Amino acid sequence: MLLVRGQVSASHLEIVLPDSPLYIAATGRHRFRDGGQSVVEFALVLPIMLVILLAVLDLSRIYTTMLTVESAAREAADFGTFGSQKWNAAVVAVVPDGTEANMERRACVAASALPDYVGPDDACANPTFSYLLSADRGATWVPYDSALVCDDPARSPPCWLKVTLEYDFRLIAPLNLEMFGISIGVPNELTFQRTSIFAMTDLSLP
Repeated sequence: MLLVRGQVSASHLEIVLPDSPLYIAATGRHRFRDGGQSVVEFALVLPIMLVILLAVLDLSRIYTTMLTVESAAREAADFGTFGSQKWNAAVVAVVPDGTEANMERRACVAASALPDYVGPDDACANPTFSYLLSADRGATWVPYDSALVCDDPARSPPCWLKVTLEYDFRLIAPLNLEMFGISIGVPNELTFQRTSIFAMTDLSLP
């Protein structure tokens, strides 16, 4: 916009540019410069971009964490079912080298790289370890009982072992709002429970 001062005639025109003090004084308007506008827009968009970036990072962490917890449960179940002699009443609950202690240790060590892992490796607090046995192909699950005779290699059907790990995962960027006592969105902490089931296996080498 140009401001024309003075009398308009064919011979003389005084043109005042928008950046000049005369233009500002005459119109009462200030012209925002492009640089300042860009800074303001960036300041408004930056927090949103950071939240989105952290949310994507959390999603990737959730995925890798679930895989790690499941792998740790599988490691413990694999150890507990490779050889039915491990379920003899004389060795199951022996500390520190019994079947239960070894399964828990293997699960904890396999999960020790997790960001919210809480040790020690022989009895970790996060994730927590538990197991159950089944004598009827998974129809019912019970704690260890020598009456199940899971240590008999000729048992048919063989006992099944179910190892469960429960892990508390903390988000970097909690995406939740609390209004009027109601929480909306993703909570600050998620709990993963992963289970692995194996049947007792006794291999006879030729």
